[in-house]
Amino acid sequence: MKQRLLLRLAASAVLLLLIPALRLPAQAASSAKQAAPALTPAVQVMILGVFHFANPNADYAKFEGIDVLTPVRQSEIETTVAQLARFAPTKIALERVPAEADSINADYRRYRAGTFALSRSEIHQLGFRLAARLHHTQLYPVDFQRGMRIDSVMAYAQVHDTTFVTRFNSTVADVVQLLDRMQREATIDANLRFMNDPKNILRAHQPYADMATVGAGDTYIGARVVTDWYGRNLGIFANLARIAQPGDRVLLIIGMGHTPILRELVRSHPGMLLVDPLDYLQ
Repeated sequence: MKQRLLLRLAASAVLLLLIPALRLPAQAASSAKQAAPALTPAVQVMILGVFHFANPNADYAKFEGIDVLTPVRQSEIETTVAQLARFAPTKIALERVPAEADSINADYRRYRAGTFALSRSEIHQLGFRLAARLHHTQLYPVDFQRGMRIDSVMAYAQVHDTTFVTRFNSTVADVVQLLDRMQREATIDANLRFMNDPKNILRAHQPYADMATVGAGDTYIGARVVTDWYGRNLGIFANLARIAQPGDRVLLIIGMGHTPILRELVRSHPGMLLVDPLDYLQ
């Protein structure tokens, strides 16, 4: 009897000793929870790849273009602007260099005052219209200019890699034919859905990967020129990140060719969340 009593007392003592220890993890978790800093709201970024509405033919590929100032196209643009407005961007970024910010925003203020006629440019047709609809006070040019000497790649390839020349020119011709037909026959929002489809974004990037191989083992001319293309897009991304504040919803309107690299950079940034324009262009 005495032995059983001693065993019970010993067991009770062990239990009393264990109770504080069992509580420690919960107490530690509670303290850690109280000490944890608040999470910084992610910057939501939508990269909207577009064709150049004013068709300056400044790119290697030359398009016929369409007149976006016709009544039908203007109606289509209004529809697209209404679709993008559902994203409710807090900032709208443009494919123009930051040094042009003052002149762009001076034109924007005149547009809001009713004394500026919009040109064919997507900067005006999409950017100005959407900013005014959302009562923004300014827009943000974020382009970064860096030359890309495709002609130097082609000149080298004409001598050393004629297979690439044939393949590249055929790819460009097919793309031009397809996009010219799309622009003629489809609505503005249908064109933008096509250009922002992940499959087509990948296809837009493939010629650059192909070009990078030209001159490998010799001059590396292709890799050096594609490096300039990446450098330009890295500069654009840096400018985009510079204007973004925690909790912002940023819309970047930019030529489709830039979207593959920029989308990947946004995905990789710990403080950014990529928003798919296809969720709104419908």
